[in-house]
Amino acid sequence: MYEELYAPLPDVNAYLSRIGLAGETPEPTAAWLDKLVHAQLVHIPFDAMDCWGRGDTPSLATQDLFEKIVLRRRGGYCFELNSLLCAFLKALGYDAYVVIVRLLGGRDFIPPPAHCAVVCRIDGQKYFCDVGYGGPVPDGCVAYDGAVHHGYRVVRSGDFHCLELVKEDGTAEQVMLYHDVAALPVDLIPLNYHVSQRPGSFFQALLNVNLRLPDGGVWLRGRQFSLHSSTERFDREIRDLDDLKQILPRYFGIPGDDPPMRALDDQPSEF
Repeated sequence: MYEELYAPLPDVNAYLSRIGLAGETPEPTAAWLDKLVHAQLVHIPFDAMDCWGRGDTPSLATQDLFEKIVLRRRGGYCFELNSLLCAFLKALGYDAYVVIVRLLGGRDFIPPPAHCAVVCRIDGQKYFCDVGYGGPVPDGCVAYDGAVHHGYRVVRSGDFHCLELVKEDGTAEQVMLYHDVAALPVDLIPLNYHVSQRPGSFFQALLNVNLRLPDGGVWLRGRQFSLHSSTERFDREIRDLDDLKQILPRYFGIPGDDPPMRALDDQPSEF
């Protein structure tokens, strides 16, 4: 049962093609890591439709993730996307591991863990990577050097490491808190279940899909649909389910025949 969580990535080239890098031959360097993280962010959406549309707890088995995200061209949420990214990076020769993360979000207390990310070690330097957060994240990897990368930096905060968003005025907001300890794939199982199934689960209650664009972003949250880029900008409400069925394939690349798309017919018209 648990062995499937530890399986290697089935096909590196298929993954590269999924993130727009078909034919490339990445090397386990910091420059390539930055490029790979960015490529994934602009090609694979944050997509929690399995939870919202069907009330499912997503599988974290490597083969299941590969089939869903790479072959079926879906997205996923943190435990899916960062788990598969870690398997991909390992297949490329990176020293990569998953860390369990707490989302601060302006809280003045330490919340329970509800997220995960990936850390890579390259030539004695560590780098933080996150392709599975349903909000703003660094547009690449962030080195553990105290400097600002992609608008963020990693600093120590007591026993924790902290990802901080550095604002234009130089002030910083704490975004994520984590112990820099490698998590085993099985460690994510109870968190994955809790986040997807607990009473009042955000992911069951609210449609949440987003995708970074090369010059902006596009996202759905509840009935609110927004696109902000250098050439187009709008914020509008989704009119009905037919409107939603047009938006998801066009803007997020979610196939119209995938199970959560078919399950939209079972949603109440006001969703």
